[in-house]
Amino acid sequence: MFNWSGHLLSEEMLLGLGAGMGFVYWRMKFGSSDTVFVGGRSNLKGFYEDLGNRTGVVMREKHTTSAAKAETELLRSLREKRPVMLGGDMGMLPWFELPVDYHFGGHTFVACGYDGKDTVLCSDIDQTASGIKKGFFAPISLQQLRNARNSPFKPFPPKNLWLDFDFTGFRKPGAKDILASINQMIDAELRPPIKNFGVSGMRHTANELLKWPEQFSERDLRMQLFNLYVFIEIGGTGGGCFRPMYSRFMKEGADVTGNRALLKSAADFERIGREFSEIGLMFKNAATMQDLTGRVHAASDGFRALADQEEETCRFLEQNI
Repeated sequence: MFNWSGHLLSEEMLLGLGAGMGFVYWRMKFGSSDTVFVGGRSNLKGFYEDLGNRTGVVMREKHTTSAAKAETELLRSLREKRPVMLGGDMGMLPWFELPVDYHFGGHTFVACGYDGKDTVLCSDIDQTASGIKKGFFAPISLQQLRNARNSPFKPFPPKNLWLDFDFTGFRKPGAKDILASINQMIDAELRPPIKNFGVSGMRHTANELLKWPEQFSERDLRMQLFNLYVFIEIGGTGGGCFRPMYSRFMKEGADVTGNRALLKSAADFERIGREFSEIGLMFKNAATMQDLTGRVHAASDGFRALADQEEETCRFLEQNI
């Protein structure tokens, strides 16, 4: 959306300016079953506002309970040659190869074309297991898109989300904006409101993982472990639970601010991201793999080590910016 408007900020810069990298462990109860969300995003409620404050762009989240209204608004914009950022259930988007009963409604993508009949063209990222992901275009029928946007499934049903953008006040972010966003990230990582977030959330994850084999049936355990792979590697993270992407933001930030300490921390986050990927890839074949218990213990140890490394990196940043 930024590029289309003529304001060429990288995805890494957008993530960083919105203080979007972090950590969360969240267990949700749906009827008689539980689902665990383990994610590398932070500032979910304030992301668009903080990003807007640091770029001068106004972003408004809009929802409707009416799938018909959501479709009408979308097609009006597409007929006017204006792309639209949408929320949708990943499990119901045809370009993702996910299990039939998989659902995650916290995903966003862009609708950017319409054939005037029953097919919309969308832009999204591929689901390459690791490394830098590439964007692509994919067609989707109006019915498929309606289902994905209006999905009732938890976690995070999208509720027909779309975003309105006003770029008239855009300004190029400066050193003050970048350093403020980094300090916001540090505070969230080191001083979260509850133990489920930030560095303490990683240690909490390490402890909770060891309980999963007793708490879940084998089928549900395999699904929860597969979710670890998806949330760390597949679902828009850029691989490595957003850490490599944030590392590239810090390299850009070093150029803007002249603060060379950001380069050291960029290297640290790149390494931490590789270790996150090792945990995620451990469960890529969770549906059929053997030695579940052994892998769970290895992942627990991995999260504990990552917490120590990320805490050290954040404390270094806090002292040097």
